[in-house]
Amino acid sequence: MASPRGTAGRAVRVLDTAAGRMVAEATARGLARLDQVGPDFPGVDQGVASWCPVEDRDDDEVSGSEPGAATEHLDRVADQLEAYCAGRLREFDLPVDWAAAGVHDEFSREVYREIQRIPYGETSTYGQVSVDAGRPRNARRVGRLCTLVPVPFVIPVHRVIRADGGMGNCPEYRLRLLEHERRNLTAAAPVPFPGGAI
Repeated sequence: MASPRGTAGRAVRVLDTAAGRMVAEATARGLARLDQVGPDFPGVDQGVASWCPVEDRDDDEVSGSEPGAATEHLDRVADQLEAYCAGRLREFDLPVDWAAAGVHDEFSREVYREIQRIPYGETSTYGQVSVDAGRPRNARRVGRLCTLVPVPFVIPVHRVIRADGGMGNCPEYRLRLLEHERRNLTAAAPVPFPGGAI
């Protein structure tokens, strides 16, 4: 279904991955959201729309677009999540539609870009990310942004830790992601998540 004139469109898809069930949302410009949901969350065949036009919210949105570009982003995130969980992918290569994701200020965008630069299997602290983003006294704000990240995995917040080595929110999940990455750094062949979902 084509988006009506004067509106921008978003494609939405439920993804079943080894890291759990997720809902991905994209516009023609890139990913807008990647949320983990429970196993009981309905799939597309149970009423979750795969293409839905939305009203324009600001000039950054793509106007009058067709679902093709948005669904291509969803295809790519599905493929890349599968490859990451299988141990074959170390860096996601997907555009983020910052405006559609609700990330409107430049500091937040810079924090997320700095987090994307943290190497696979390594960590950085909230304070170091704050320094790298150009505001060395904003470690607490970096910590808050890590809890609000619109597209985890693409923005690997599991690699950001507290100065004392603590893992912040969802420590067990984040630790398992890091362990998965570290296993693959030293393995001779790709190693998938053990036993499926984490």
